[in-house]
Amino acid sequence: MPEAMSVGTDWRLLGCAYVKFFVTRDQENQLLLERHPLDLSVSIGRLALTVAEEVYFPGVFGVETFCSYRFVDHLRRRDPEFGAAWVRRCRYRRQGLGLALRPVSRSRQVASDIARMLCASWAHQHCPENASVRVCDIVPAMVADLCTALCHSSEHPADP
Repeated sequence: MPEAMSVGTDWRLLGCAYVKFFVTRDQENQLLLERHPLDLSVSIGRLALTVAEEVYFPGVFGVETFCSYRFVDHLRRRDPEFGAAWVRRCRYRRQGLGLALRPVSRSRQVASDIARMLCASWAHQHCPENASVRVCDIVPAMVADLCTALCHSSEHPADP
């Protein structure tokens, strides 16, 4: 944990570790990360925002990050499922900025939301209609891919 708290760490990586421990039910490591609820809240919020914008919206709804506001607003008004996802995205954004710090129970809910978003986007791209995907099968691999992508990203990490 002290290494994760050092300057220069991408805080979304802490969120990736928490989601991995949450999905695989590694309670010892999960509780270790929950000792710092404010840092966990910010990091899980940042990861949820990244997953929503970079994985979930493009994979399930076809909305890329460079889409116009008019297109997104039209889709939000027309599609209730997208509208609900957009409201969650706004909540993740506030949490990731540290404006809406949440208790550990909320971080657990957001970790569950991240796992669902990853499964939904994977199922939408790789499975036929109405196919069920087990969370514990696909999410750890997707989280590992996210960690690799975040480690190699060109953006500079920011302190919470």
